[in-house]
Amino acid sequence: MAGGEIERLRAENEQLRRIFADASREFEKRNERIFALDGELGVERERSRNLALECEVLRAELRREKARANKFASMLFSLKSEKLKIAEMDLEDTIVVEGDETAVPPDMGKPMSLLTAEKEKRPRGAVPGHTGSGRKIPADLPVEEVFLELPEAERKSPDTGLAMPEKPGLELVSYQISFRKQYFIRKLIRKAYGDPGGSDAPPSIVFAPPAAQIIPKGKYSDELWVDILVSKYMGHMPVNRQLFEMVQAGIDIKSGMVFNGLRKIYMESLNPLYELLLSDLRLEGRWHADETRWHVFMDECRKLWQMWAFRSEKIVAFVLDPTRSAAVPLKTLFGLSIADAEKMRLGESPVALAEADMKKLNVDRYSVYKVLAKYGLALLAYCWAHVRRDFTDIRKKFPEDRNLCAWAEEWVLKIAELYRINNERVKYPKGSEPFLQYDTLLRKALDKMKEDAEKKYDDEAQTHAMNSMKEHWSGLVLFVEYPELPMDNNLMENGIRPCALGRNNFLGSHSIWGGNLAACMYSIIQTCLLNNINPRDYLLHYFNVCASSRGTMDSDKTRACLPYNMDAATKEKMALKKF
Repeated sequence: MAGGEIERLRAENEQLRRIFADASREFEKRNERIFALDGELGVERERSRNLALECEVLRAELRREKARANKFASMLFSLKSEKLKIAEMDLEDTIVVEGDETAVPPDMGKPMSLLTAEKEKRPRGAVPGHTGSGRKIPADLPVEEVFLELPEAERKSPDTGLAMPEKPGLELVSYQISFRKQYFIRKLIRKAYGDPGGSDAPPSIVFAPPAAQIIPKGKYSDELWVDILVSKYMGHMPVNRQLFEMVQAGIDIKSGMVFNGLRKIYMESLNPLYELLLSDLRLEGRWHADETRWHVFMDECRKLWQMWAFRSEKIVAFVLDPTRSAAVPLKTLFGLSIADAEKMRLGESPVALAEADMKKLNVDRYSVYKVLAKYGLALLAYCWAHVRRDFTDIRKKFPEDRNLCAWAEEWVLKIAELYRINNERVKYPKGSEPFLQYDTLLRKALDKMKEDAEKKYDDEAQTHAMNSMKEHWSGLVLFVEYPELPMDNNLMENGIRPCALGRNNFLGSHSIWGGNLAACMYSIIQTCLLNNINPRDYLLHYFNVCASSRGTMDSDKTRACLPYNMDAATKEKMALKKF
């Protein structure tokens, strides 16, 4: 090969080396760039994952906050009743539990909505063609006659122009029921009695005894004190508002005197009655329990206390306490402290009771009541109305989620069907054939509900509702074995409502004794109503007994005055009038 060719090849080879060297450097730079980009991509991917997780958390939080906002809006602006309207129920989706082939009552298995619709076939309101019953005027009210006269200028005959005389016996008579609240002074005259005379000794004078009053020699009558108490604790009218009315009627009355009088009446007469009522409550075998907030204003500070409420078959008792702890139901229902209950649990003073002999307590799912079950003092029957509320709340919180709302409505209908079956079941004696038929149907429905509750749900709201149901299942089905137990705690929910009304009107109490007076009066009034006794008549009767037995009013006399201990004749005189 010629020398020139070799030189050319060497030159090309050198050029290729430079090209490869440059390409190698470029590849190294590109590899470094790729490595750097891989690192940046990893960081961005990690950031994206974190943002996705944060987004999920925020979405869940936003969903919960929207649910809360919807719930609060419903509490503020929607209907207060939780009753399921017939118009809201889809008959095709109504739960019907199939029974066996044995003979069942004619309405067995019919949906609750269909049964209710059958009962409401007759339209409400006036019926065409019905003449009515006329205006009913009470026969036992005093009658005040008011004569309506023709004006003097119109007493001339339009035909003759002569004056028209009255025509007795031809008057047109109509009646009105009216009202007059009148304060008056009762003048008490104690008659004097003396010797007929005829002797040298000076005649002795004996006066009739003074009138018995709940506050001896008091300026105000027992009727006025009763009116103040009943107007406040049954009519929910603050005392200051009542005093304003009295002042407008011309009575010079001072608030300090009234509150001092109420304190004296509470300490000396009402509190002994209240203590006996609480002691009798402990002897009952079945209770309802609930609690609500109550403000006690002391030292210019608002302190949140709790008004506890307990109800048995014949007693309603309220207890004011600064705490919301298990110590209150333990002391009120069992006369025990936490320490005493703990000793029992540890076996230092064990009380072994069969389940059938244990006390039964209808409650909501507040954890405090579970302490009573932990100590073996009571069996807890949880409230199905609160379970139902879990599903109605889902419909209120997530109205835009149609699938979730439909699922919640299905559960509302299932619970409604439980109520219907149990309402039919308890109409019959336990052990009778109709009772057993409905009992079988009830157990099948509950088994199906438990099976559905065990399923796995993806939605957080569904999972929460199902977990709560599973956690409280043993208490929710307690009414099956004990038909005397109601399915819910509505009796106590309704019984504690006057406290909420009073709290809205007069906010709370300004002293501990005032709060205890409120608990005492709510107990007496609600116990009277439970026993079909007029609270106003009852308090007048009790004050009269206390005033007449001044100095001799012991616990036996007080116990005889409890609303449920009075004789039938006395109860009849004070019976509530129905409307």
